[in-house]
Amino acid sequence: MDSAKEKREQEITAYLDRIEELEDGSAKAVFLLEEEEDEFREFVLPADFLPEGADEGEYFTIKISRSEEKTQEVLEEARELLKMGE
Repeated sequence: MDSAKEKREQEITAYLDRIEELEDGSAKAVFLLEEEEDEFREFVLPADFLPEGADEGEYFTIKISRSEEKTQEVLEEARELLKMGE
C-alpha cells in the first residue's frame, strides 16, 4: 500500500485563479481545487507564499507534509516544562 497517509504527505494540484490586493497592502492568492467535474473548492494563501514570478492562470503543486522533527521538539519542550512545574 502506497497511500499518502502512509507517506505522511499530500500533494495538491491547484489552479491560481486570482491574486487579490487587500486594504492593508498585502495580497492573497486564491486557488481553485477541482473536486469533481465542474465543482471547485477555494483555497487561500498569503500571496507572499507564491514563488517569484507566479501569475494568475498557472497551476501549482502544493505539498503538505508532517514535520515529525518539529513535533517531537515541541513535545520534548512541553515535557520539560511539566517537569519544572512539579
